[in-house]
Amino acid sequence: MARVAGARNAQFEERRNALISKAKERLSLQNGQSPSFRELALAAGVSVATLRHYFGDRESLIKAVFAHYLQSGQRHLERTRAPDPSEVDLEESLRDFLQRLVRGWTGGTVGALHRIGLAEGLRHRGTALDYLVDVLEPTLQSLETRLQGYRDRGAIVECDTRHAALMLISPLLLALLHQHDLGGTRCRPLAVDALIDEHVKVFARAYQL
Repeated sequence: MARVAGARNAQFEERRNALISKAKERLSLQNGQSPSFRELALAAGVSVATLRHYFGDRESLIKAVFAHYLQSGQRHLERTRAPDPSEVDLEESLRDFLQRLVRGWTGGTVGALHRIGLAEGLRHRGTALDYLVDVLEPTLQSLETRLQGYRDRGAIVECDTRHAALMLISPLLLALLHQHDLGGTRCRPLAVDALIDEHVKVFARAYQL
């Protein structure tokens, strides 16, 4: 008996997602080299023809990695976008956001996606755009929405929330790259939690009414 279309499609997606996971693991390795399409197939345990069947080419595979983890990260983005209760002040809200970003970077997939995006995006303009659209911008825009909630209820000054989001997140991204991806812990360790506390206080003094 032929397999029904829905079961066939589910099997295809399951296999495709498994290949995406393997590709993400290989792409995020920090060995100084960008893996070829053939090396990505080898890491996934399949032939180049099989990888091409599921993704087409190398750039499309990397795009698929970003898109897959954007989808799986929607609940975290929704949590950031959701308005805070009135009793939650700005410092508490932003400290929570930045601490979750650190946990995602060090214990989840967030750091790997940024590592892949920077390494591959600086080499390929198409991949750079995919990284911006599927990884960096969703985080920034969800933070903008959180800040807009505070602006709309008169808790912070009238401002461009995109600028504010960039100013809030940029120092932490640099610190995480410095410590975890460039090996800063070996030459100049940084207390990231202390950085967050100080940064949030400075930010609140600049923006809070």
